[in-house]
Amino acid sequence: MTGSHCLQACALLVSSALIGFAETAEIADPTLDATGLPAYLKLFPHPTPEPWRKINAKERFDTYVAYTYSPLAAFSSAFGAAISQAIDSPHEWGQGWGPYGVRVASSYGSTVVGNTITYGTSILFRDDNRYVRSNKARFNARLAAVLVSPYVAHNHAGGRRFSMSSFLGGVGQATIPLEWSPRSWQGWNNIGINYLIWYGQVAGINLASEIYPSIVRYYKNKRHNKTSASKK
Repeated sequence: MTGSHCLQACALLVSSALIGFAETAEIADPTLDATGLPAYLKLFPHPTPEPWRKINAKERFDTYVAYTYSPLAAFSSAFGAAISQAIDSPHEWGQGWGPYGVRVASSYGSTVVGNTITYGTSILFRDDNRYVRSNKARFNARLAAVLVSPYVAHNHAGGRRFSMSSFLGGVGQATIPLEWSPRSWQGWNNIGINYLIWYGQVAGINLASEIYPSIVRYYKNKRHNKTSASKK
């Protein structure tokens, strides 16, 4: 694994954690209600509203679209491509606006490939890959739930199980992009890097989902305290 590859992988892991998606359904869980709060909170990934209920076809498709075609998903690809451009990785693509566009397309294409495979196979395996918050009090327990979340799905009864669809999406995102990658990005070494990028994307999004209710609660308490102080 080269130094440039390590830098690129880390940059993409960080940038992909910024990806957020607005919920399209009505808010059924008051802990997710960001009404009147800063606009950027609407860009944060939301956990599945509680109480959990069986996912339907529309919710499954809406989740796929939000995870794949949101403005911030495109921004993440553009940001990762900028890092690749700065470190000239892969060097075969060169510099300039044209090569930068190639890097953006490659990064975004990888995300589309992985998410599409996950979406299609989740229908086949009946996996619900939406993130359900841990409801744990301690940070370590919440972090542990996030770290295993890329491999966890819920069945139609709400039980937890291994997510074959998510795993296959990760494998697809790690291997298929090699078809359009230059020679310096070939081999098992790069498959491992691509897989880590996929894992970082999913875990990063789920981490944001895990802490989202806490952020909403913080701002609501802050607003409440400010309002109470102004009345004194």
